[in-house]
Amino acid sequence: MPADPTLTRYSCSMRALHWLVALAVLVVYGVTYLEAFFPRGSVGRAYIWWTHISVGLALIALVALRIPNRLLARQPVPSAALSRPVRIASEAAHGLLYLLLIATPLVGIWLAFLRGDAVTFFSLFTFPSPIAADRTFAREIKEVHEWLANALVAIALIHAAAALVHHFVLKDDVLRRMLPGPSR
Repeated sequence: MPADPTLTRYSCSMRALHWLVALAVLVVYGVTYLEAFFPRGSVGRAYIWWTHISVGLALIALVALRIPNRLLARQPVPSAALSRPVRIASEAAHGLLYLLLIATPLVGIWLAFLRGDAVTFFSLFTFPSPIAADRTFAREIKEVHEWLANALVAIALIHAAAALVHHFVLKDDVLRRMLPGPSR
């Protein structure tokens, strides 16, 4: 969808999906650090991984909604505050974020299946593993999943830092265009 010069902010749906994806990434990544507080085989540890997987599946659904929304919804023209090199860097970062938002949870699902585990979505429905368990290969895939997750969070933090610099240092409209709230 071509940019609409009459718009000064992203659509309500784009803004909502943006912040829901950000929240899901924070939960999925952050909850894994709670694992150390619970012994193996405990209910608490199982709940952490239930949450991690369920929110990871929700993340896939949010990204599945976000991609067509981004392609089809009207969008404001790029901010006049962005130079061409910064705009190109921004587009590259967004492309990398989308790639990681797709790859990371899909590799996570593959990891669960390689472990022989079913994947459940908040106990509402369960996907049994369609492949034979291979715990040796699963350990290698776990490293890939962790690397992808770390890269996703690193790029997201750079993205957030850039938005904050635009807002507080450069005092331009880059962040305001994606902030929640009524359109002005």
